Amino acid sequence: MSSFVKPALWTAGVLALGLLAFGVVLSLNIPYQSTAVPETMPVTTSATTPAPAPAPMGAYVTDVRPGPDDHTAVLHVNLPTCAEAPQAQVEEVDNRIEAGVLFRMADGATCPHAPADFPVKTAAPIGQRPVYVNHGDSWGLVAGGWQRCDQILGCFPPADHCSRVWVAQLEFSAEAEDPGTTRACDQNWLIHDLRRHRGEPALRVAFRWTGTGWGDLASAKGGGCGEILAVEPKFPTALCQDLKPPS
Repeated sequence: MSSFVKPALWTAGVLALGLLAFGVVLSLNIPYQSTAVPETMPVTTSATTPAPAPAPMGAYVTDVRPGPDDHTAVLHVNLPTCAEAPQAQVEEVDNRIEAGVLFRMADGATCPHAPADFPVKTAAPIGQRPVYVNHGDSWGLVAGGWQRCDQILGCFPPADHCSRVWVAQLEFSAEAEDPGTTRACDQNWLIHDLRRHRGEPALRVAFRWTGTGWGDLASAKGGGCGEILAVEPKFPTALCQDLKPPS
C-alpha cells in the first residue's frame, strides 16, 4: 500500500507545481501572439507624391520702351490675367541684353489676356546694346528713339550699302535658297546673281538703293547692259558692260 501512495503523492506534487507556475504566468499578463497566418494581409499606405509645379512660361513682348534712366527699359507684354507670380528677367550677355517676363499658370486654367508693363534694369547703361526678347526679336535705342531692329541688319546696319549684310537682306526678301554672287556694286546700284531654287540657273538682278535697302528694278539672262538699260536707262553702264551671262 505504501508503494502506491508514494507515486500518487509525487504526481500530485508535480501537478500542484504546474498549476502554481501557470498562475504566475497569468499574473504577469504576457501578451499572446498567434503564429497562425491571418486570413487578410494588412493594407500598407504610402504618402501621396505632390504634383510637380507647372513649368514657367514666357509672356509675348509686343514693345520695348525707354525707362526713367539709361539703365532701364520697359517690356510691354500681353499677359493672362490669372497668371501666377509674373516677374521680369534680364541678362547681359556680351554686347547684348536678353530680357523677358516669366509666369506660371495652374493646370487647365484659362483666362483673357491683358496688356501689362514690366521694367527691367541693367547693371551698365543700355546705350546702343540691342535688347532681345521673344527668343529672337531685338529692339534698340536709335536716333529716332526705341524701335524694333531688323532680323538680319540688326539695330545698327553698316553705312556701306555694298556690305554683305545688306546683300543678305535682299536675298532673304527674295527667298533665295543659296547665297548669290555680287557682280558689281556702288552705293546706289547693285548687280547680284540669285538662285531662288537649287538646281535652277542663276538669275541676274539689278537693284537700286531705296534709302532703307536694295529694291530690284530689272532682271537679265544675258551679259552686258542691254536688258537692264531697257528698264532703267540711268543705270551706270560701267557696272554691267563687261559682265558675262549669269552662271
